Amino acid sequence: MAKIKPFRGYRYNSEKIENLGSVISPPYYNMLKEDKAKLYEKSKYNSVRLFSGETYEDDTPSDNTFTRAKGFLDKWIDDGVLVRDEEPVIYMYEQTIDMSGTFYSNTSFVVLVELEDIGSGVIMPCEKLHEVSMGDRYDLLAATNADMSMISCLYEEQEKDLFNLMNELREETPDVEFSSDDNVQQRLWKISYKPTIDFIVEQFKDISLYITDGQTRYETCLKYRNYMKANNPNHTGNEPYNYMMMSLSNSHSDGLVSLPVHRGVKTPRNFSEPLFIANAQDYFKVEKIIVDSNDETFVQTMVKQIATVKSETRIAAYCGGDYFYRMVLTDNDHIKKDVYPEMTKEYCKLDIVALNKLIIEDVFHIDEEKYEEYVTPTRSYNACYDGVKNGDYDIMFVLNPVRVEQIRNITAAGERLPEMTVSVYPKPSVGVIINVKED
Repeated sequence: MAKIKPFRGYRYNSEKIENLGSVISPPYYNMLKEDKAKLYEKSKYNSVRLFSGETYEDDTPSDNTFTRAKGFLDKWIDDGVLVRDEEPVIYMYEQTIDMSGTFYSNTSFVVLVELEDIGSGVIMPCEKLHEVSMGDRYDLLAATNADMSMISCLYEEQEKDLFNLMNELREETPDVEFSSDDNVQQRLWKISYKPTIDFIVEQFKDISLYITDGQTRYETCLKYRNYMKANNPNHTGNEPYNYMMMSLSNSHSDGLVSLPVHRGVKTPRNFSEPLFIANAQDYFKVEKIIVDSNDETFVQTMVKQIATVKSETRIAAYCGGDYFYRMVLTDNDHIKKDVYPEMTKEYCKLDIVALNKLIIEDVFHIDEEKYEEYVTPTRSYNACYDGVKNGDYDIMFVLNPVRVEQIRNITAAGERLPEMTVSVYPKPSVGVIINVKED
């Protein structure tokens, strides 16, 4: 089902860049403003200039962050800072991360994937699209004609042929090995042996892909492809703009970590804690838990108190003080029976669905149109906690992570999770491989 192929990627020239960690950047959506400044200072060749460059007050249509990215890309290629591999290859990319003393290693194939319209059943987004950022990603692609970063997809194979192949290839010496500043150990292998390439390509013909990170970039590439196609009277479907660079990971890999995405809420009306509790008890068993700890361990206590191996919804709510509320959904079938009967049971069991509908919408009266104005998704529970402390939020909600099998099952049914729900790690770094859409 998925049509993939090898390609000639651009990579940093190790003869000119001694420390690859100094030029590799974290993903676009993980970057704070202060992080960008540090990356600029680290190296004049840092990849942040290519995908998230600075903006200035005197920017013009002919001189802006996107045209400057194009200028950097062209100059670095001309100067030999970025060099293109001589033959088309499939890359095998491994990232090892340390999560609280436990190491996770995720290995993926990096390939070009033929773009398919959403709804084709071949390439399926996991979340509803966050429209705000699509414009600047399109402007960057149009200016540079390049995939500056990989999007992440999961795939599920019935047998373990690709899984076993990865284990075999991993025993070989990598072509590139380095550590990035976020303490991620990274290794890259080039697969150039044609029978192995042909085998991988053939295996993916029967596999669907599930986008876990980079959905905006994927839909941006679709828009770009449609524009290029409309302006190319000799379009054949084989042009480079018909493909984009992806990192494909096995959905059963034990190296993938699903992290929770929490919510900070500033209510549109005056917030009343007693009223919130009274209304929440219509659907949740609410327990007040007093915490005898400092700020550093307070949120960790909330996380531990809602952790569960059962198929139930547990959410922690904090609105100040030395206590929080543990909320346990009392009727696990209520969402499916009475709220979204048309949706799958798997979708209806998502914690975020219960939170959005039963609390944020029904209690706080924040509907979908007002959601972004009053609700802030964040992967950092500490940032949420600080937001309640300093008054940015009236209340925060700590959630459990969405399981990888939930992502797979919901997406396979043609449904999308609410936006900013999925956070699968590790995410590919930027600058490891760049795909310029040229023959």
